[in-house]
Amino acid sequence: MIKETTILSGLEDTGTYETVDAFFVEHGLQDWRAGEIKCFTDAGFDVTDSAKQQVRLSEDGNSVVITVAYADQAEKDTILGNVTGDMPSGLISEMSETHLF
Repeated sequence: MIKETTILSGLEDTGTYETVDAFFVEHGLQDWRAGEIKCFTDAGFDVTDSAKQQVRLSEDGNSVVITVAYADQAEKDTILGNVTGDMPSGLISEMSETHLF
């Protein structure tokens, strides 16, 4: 198993959010998020399985934390092979060793 955690923050964002969806709406990234989820589901990855993926707001409410548990490198490569675009310019993406599960 390969477990990775990504933290997404706004480039110049100091706001706090009530929900993960509110974070993406505030940054105008609903379509981008839907595309990212589609990359996973098109590869057969169950994004609703909490043993495979969890998404939450950070404790301070200003970032989104995503932990994904890939079965193996082949599954990760298949999912990443579906990604067609770059990270939106308004987001900062950081990797973390602290996982949600």
